[in-house]
Amino acid sequence: MDMSNNEKGISISGFPENTIKFSTLKYLQRNVSDLCARLPVEFKNRDDWEKYRTGFRGKLKELLPVYEPRGQRPDYVILQSDLSSDLVYESTAVNFDSDFYISINIYRPKVCENKLPAVLVCPGYGQPKNDGNIADMCMALAKKDIIAVTLDYPGVGEAADRPDVLTNTNNIAAVANLIGVNDVGLRVMSNLAILRYLKTLKYIEQSRIGITGICQGSIVLWYTAALCEDFAAIAPVCGTTTYEAEVLEYTNRQGGWTGITPFVFNMLKYGDVQHLYGCFAPRPLFVQSNIIDRHWPHSGFEKVRLFVQKVYRLYGASDKQKFLFEHEPHAYAGVFINNLTEWFGNVL
Repeated sequence: MDMSNNEKGISISGFPENTIKFSTLKYLQRNVSDLCARLPVEFKNRDDWEKYRTGFRGKLKELLPVYEPRGQRPDYVILQSDLSSDLVYESTAVNFDSDFYISINIYRPKVCENKLPAVLVCPGYGQPKNDGNIADMCMALAKKDIIAVTLDYPGVGEAADRPDVLTNTNNIAAVANLIGVNDVGLRVMSNLAILRYLKTLKYIEQSRIGITGICQGSIVLWYTAALCEDFAAIAPVCGTTTYEAEVLEYTNRQGGWTGITPFVFNMLKYGDVQHLYGCFAPRPLFVQSNIIDRHWPHSGFEKVRLFVQKVYRLYGASDKQKFLFEHEPHAYAGVFINNLTEWFGNVL
């Protein structure tokens, strides 16, 4: 029986059909792979690294972009209440720009006889500042005499415009893109506005302010701590891999991260997550992830760990970085909380 060319698997032009590629994702993945292969893997000495870091930070400020929050209006304590016999809870509005404010919660000991350290706790995707595990983390810190502050990022909690978090955050990211701003940049600037506010509080020691983040809160931490050296200790939780691993592995399995908010336009031309973490050196760094978390490919975690070790060695600070896997939920819980309260207590 005669078969047409198409029935034989041959295209009309004479090329085998299986050599023709129609997947846009695979096309983009090849480009990502090519860009990542060109990124620096190690540096001969500290001067070479610091030259790269200076240029990288300059590009980050352009890409996000990041500028100092322009808030000129007063910050308002909306509510102050005893949370327990030894803790105080405050709800505060921090001015960001003009009549735009950021809603934050502060947890602190009732008695602050001396200036205390503080930690900014960055919530994850779609997670309001009063989410249960965020409150657990903040209260645990406050009970150890470490002031904890957390916030509502765009589209959630008191910053929500509608009950549908996914649509709300995507709308914000899309509108921000129209004026040249990444959603990550808005979140970083929110963190910087809070840092500025914390430095006005008489019971906080300005040189002893740390930062931690869960999930997408870790992504915001990457950029915040890479650009701002005022954060004296850095601790991402359930949020360490590379963009390369997310694009080449995770998008092929479970579908990739939600929406466009974790991504920064043109980022991979200049660096990946390991380069952001390198910018933390030589400050104390404690990285925790969990063994059951599908969102953060382990290959990327390992690539970050190996790169960071090399950079910290350039500063003679290998003992200031620590990477751990734990068996906990994707949340501030159990061992994660215990590890963080002990670690921040030691380094701040």
